[in-house]
Amino acid sequence: MFYERLRQICAQKNTTVTKMLHDIGLSSANTGYWKKGQLPKGDALIKISNYLNVSIDWLLTGNYVTDLDADEKNLIVLYRSVPSKAQYKVLCDFENICKNEIEKLK
Repeated sequence: MFYERLRQICAQKNTTVTKMLHDIGLSSANTGYWKKGQLPKGDALIKISNYLNVSIDWLLTGNYVTDLDADEKNLIVLYRSVPSKAQYKVLCDFENICKNEIEKLK
C-alpha cells in the first residue's frame, strides 16, 4: 500500500510523512486519503519522489523497474541506509575508490 511505503521511506530518511508534506508544500490532510488507499496526483508524486530520492514506481508498487543487477541494487540500498547528511561523503569516497581501481587496471 502506498501510504505504508511512504511511512517506511520517511522513517529511513529520518523524517515523518507530515514533515515531508510540509517541506514540499502539500497538506497533511492528504494522509487520510492515502491511508484509505487513494493515490496522490502526478504532481504530488513527483514532489514526494524528488524529496525522498526514490522512484515513483517504487512509491506506487514497491518495486523498482530497472535493469540493475543484484550487486548494483545492493549498492543503492547501502547508500540509502547512510544518513542523508553523510551521503555526499560516501558518494565522493566511492568515486575516488573507482578512479583508483581504474588507474590500477591501466
